Amino acid sequence: MIRLLDRVDDAALPPVGRVLESVAGRLAGARDRPRARLRRAWAARGGPYVDGDGPPPPGRASVITGRALEAIGRLLVLGLVVLIVVGAVTTMLRGADPSGSHAPGPGPGPGPGNAPAGPVEPTVTVGPAVGESPATYAAEAAAKLDGLTRAAPDADLYAVVSLAGYRTPDEMLQIFTAYRTLEVFFGVPPDGAVMAATVRDPVADLTAAFDSEADAADTRAHSATDPAEAEHARQEATALRARCGCLFGAVVRAPAARLVDLGHIEGVRVVDPAPPGISPETVRFLPLQPDPR
Repeated sequence: MIRLLDRVDDAALPPVGRVLESVAGRLAGARDRPRARLRRAWAARGGPYVDGDGPPPPGRASVITGRALEAIGRLLVLGLVVLIVVGAVTTMLRGADPSGSHAPGPGPGPGPGNAPAGPVEPTVTVGPAVGESPATYAAEAAAKLDGLTRAAPDADLYAVVSLAGYRTPDEMLQIFTAYRTLEVFFGVPPDGAVMAATVRDPVADLTAAFDSEADAADTRAHSATDPAEAEHARQEATALRARCGCLFGAVVRAPAARLVDLGHIEGVRVVDPAPPGISPETVRFLPLQPDPR
């Protein structure tokens, strides 16, 4: 800002000074005419010139006038700069908010009445209903998929796929190699807890999911006080690390017509599509577990 004022001062002071000098010259000329006539009268009479009878010595007058003009010029330039700065700031403020008002600030932070939004709760369940027979469920899912395919065969749909039996990670990858897999379901048969894992990279994510659950089973084995419970947990950990046949379901996304093709692949038991246009975060997918061995 200081440099800006200096540049304005250097640019504006010379012309302002010239104007002031011109005005001062005119005023001085008007003021000195009576004294000039008086001086000429004294010279005609032959009398000596007395200080005070005419204008002051030129050297002193020039110094005083020059300094006065410079001070006045700087004051004028400073006033001009202030006006320019105030005008620019006012223009910027008006441009930022033409109405002269300002937008309200952010609301209060998280608190008892302003808790941040948590995960979306599923509102739709896609899978067998409680107490529904596997045969009835499979028939209803097939009819639903057939109707969606007739209406819009190219429409992308999410679907939960139930397998006819438990599959190893390699077998699962072979079944779904041409489909976008979003989630897998697995559990150590015959009565292992059902687990789910999100899938982005099928090979890496399946390996990581099995290893993670094996570590959890080891932890349960070490902390269990019941010997039978500890032994069961150790067997689960061993099976998962061996990449057991534990996978029995998946969530996929594909056009309706391709989901029909998926249902014809050997080993696929049911393909149950979610309603069109629904977000997967609002759906609870439940695959049909294989029949106990």
